[in-house]
Amino acid sequence: MRREDVPPLLLQAGAELPEPDLADAAWAGGLKTRRRRRRAVLIGVLLVIVALIVLSIVIEAG
Repeated sequence: MRREDVPPLLLQAGAELPEPDLADAAWAGGLKTRRRRRRAVLIGVLLVIVALIVLSIVIEAG
């Protein structure tokens, strides 16, 4: 195979590949980030609530 034969074959092979849907990929990435952020906020709120409960128990016992 000669070097001149390669680009047309690459173009032909590339034409058969499906087009990536970048909007779907970006949307999925945004949802993933939103879920991660929501989970982090929820864990933070729960930790604050637990800390306040422990602090109130320590104050009552002390």
